[in-house]
Amino acid sequence: MTEVMHHVILFLSALSCVFCNTEDLRISSSPSLEAGPINWKQQITISCTWTPGSMKFADIFVGEESIFTHPVYGPIVSQEDPEARLFFSQDIALGTAELVIKDITEADNNAFSCMVSRIGRGNPVTLEVLEPPTAGVSGLTATPDFTSVLLTWEAVDGATNYNVAWRASGTEDWNAADVPGTEHTFEGLNVASDYEAKVEASNDAGIREGIEPAEVSFTTKDNRPPHPVGGLTVHEAAYNATTITLSWNIQDNTAENRIVTGITATAAKEGAVEGDPAIEPQELAAEATTATFQLPGPGDYIFKITTKNDFSEGVDTSAMELHTVKETTTPPPPPTTPEPTTKKPTTAAPTTEAKEPTEGDIDLGTGGENIDCGDIQSIQPFANQQASLKCTVPDDANFAPSDITWTFQAGDATPVEQEQIINSEIGVVTFDNTTSILTIKSVTADTVGTYTCHEATHNSSCPFVVLTTKDGPTTGAASFALSSVLALAIFLIALF
Repeated sequence: MTEVMHHVILFLSALSCVFCNTEDLRISSSPSLEAGPINWKQQITISCTWTPGSMKFADIFVGEESIFTHPVYGPIVSQEDPEARLFFSQDIALGTAELVIKDITEADNNAFSCMVSRIGRGNPVTLEVLEPPTAGVSGLTATPDFTSVLLTWEAVDGATNYNVAWRASGTEDWNAADVPGTEHTFEGLNVASDYEAKVEASNDAGIREGIEPAEVSFTTKDNRPPHPVGGLTVHEAAYNATTITLSWNIQDNTAENRIVTGITATAAKEGAVEGDPAIEPQELAAEATTATFQLPGPGDYIFKITTKNDFSEGVDTSAMELHTVKETTTPPPPPTTPEPTTKKPTTAAPTTEAKEPTEGDIDLGTGGENIDCGDIQSIQPFANQQASLKCTVPDDANFAPSDITWTFQAGDATPVEQEQIINSEIGVVTFDNTTSILTIKSVTADTVGTYTCHEATHNSSCPFVVLTTKDGPTTGAASFALSSVLALAIFLIALF
């Protein structure tokens, strides 16, 4: 039977069924509509049953419109495809008809009724679909305590409950709870730790797809005292100076998220008596890493750096360092200026018979008030080998090996400063307790010349000439001693 004939018969049946018995026509649904709204995206089946008989055909009406002529449902039902969203079928031999609706939404909220020819149209059933909330959560706020957090948010239309979750920052798994109101407290968190939280609106239909949850990050409070500072170091500007600078770091606190609200720096002289000048403590910001004190004079001093927060009272959070300021030695007399001469001094050419490479230091002596470099003016290490030049600080000197700098002059060229020596990879400069060491990486034609160590404060210096031979494995070494008193400048030895 064609669709047209089907509707003609139903139409004629409707006209002739003034006295038809619709009590023989029953309608039901699965799931039952009597239990309340049906959640969206589900499937529902509307069924009609009657006593079978000749020329009894069924139709389902949507309101006052046949399912076959309905502007939305008609084109889908006409496909007669069981896989489509709507599919109508009937078995007149059994007296049954079914309308299957898949993925229901609020658009399917309609009254459905059955019409059977020669019987009439029965009472309708009304489909009510419950959808999830159409909006996301807004106004999410986290108020952390030490081991808990209170989350609050604004209510969402259509939401009957909210999915609330938290996790430690950097982890994957969420700890979730469903709550009916607009706030929730999570317990059992760690102090001074970073967390993330999220909230989604839902109801019995679930959470709507495509709506992102509201999210917030927070850090729980810290009720721990801070760690002492690390790397506390005393720096003095000059030998036995009374202006002292301290430096430190707070890495142990930042690594554990420990709160530091302030730092106190103090200096105290051991054995101080009444009347000694007071050294005022310094109150510093939490992020401070240096402090400078002006001390009243020589003596043993204890420097203390103390970190503070609301929970540091009664807890030792200080780091200490002892430093001795000695009696300052008498300054040396000013340098003696050489008498001017009208005769141009001659410069001795380097000896053509160089010394054999020597292991260890070459002692050049100190020679009273002036540097005495002795009669050794050059070394001749083998080509492409390493050579070490050493300037040794005398025991009674008031300067350190780190105060010594080096220069290099090739022939009549402009001398090259220590920084250029290092940057151009000619050599490296290192120190030990008594010696400044210039190590020439490879003695070649480009690195031969005059190397001079300088101590600028007392105008002390000592030059040395490096030559090369053609081959051989031995490494050359030379050493210089600088006087502890002011020395006369030494004229550089030029290569011809």
